[in-house]
Amino acid sequence: MNLPGPVLPVARTLDFASGAMVPHAEVVVRRLSQMPRAFANSEAVATVLERGEDPVIYRAFPAAVPEQAGHLAYRTTVILPGAVGGEYFMTRGHHHHKDSAELYLGMSGRGLMLMQDRDGRLRVEELVRDVTVYVPPGWAHRTVNTGQDELVFLAVYFSDAGHDYDVIEQQGIGVRVMAGPDGPEVVAADATDLLAVKGESWPT
Repeated sequence: MNLPGPVLPVARTLDFASGAMVPHAEVVVRRLSQMPRAFANSEAVATVLERGEDPVIYRAFPAAVPEQAGHLAYRTTVILPGAVGGEYFMTRGHHHHKDSAELYLGMSGRGLMLMQDRDGRLRVEELVRDVTVYVPPGWAHRTVNTGQDELVFLAVYFSDAGHDYDVIEQQGIGVRVMAGPDGPEVVAADATDLLAVKGESWPT
């Protein structure tokens, strides 16, 4: 986002309940049809879409900030509650083209952040109101709504970092979050073995 003219200081209002940012540059909406490969159960995805349904998975409100070195981009994101094939609604997930850090702040709702570095190390952290999660350079990240309400959070990152969604779409992240009988279960992406219990930080 390259804005004409000089960039001036600006204040914005964040609604912690709804995730709305005023003012914002646009509203980004992601539906199931735009991210079908994010979910493990392709048959469940196809069934939903064949019924003529195309649910909104999440929406985001980015601030108008130039995509140039030295600037900090930020946006609020709202992940709706729901699941496809027993897998909770989530963001597409991404690496940054230019490895750099990102900071998340939970605003409302309950969720998990799935993070994996380029060597395959994994980390899962809970994201709830007033909790910050720091994502170091080189770590892919995906956010999952594990609650019954909308998950709302703020993300702050370097404007020129870029987003590589393709690598996560093709390779995925090593864990998924599934709805279990007692709540969310973090399982290996290629198995059904339970790896962690909801609400627990999980280093490997």
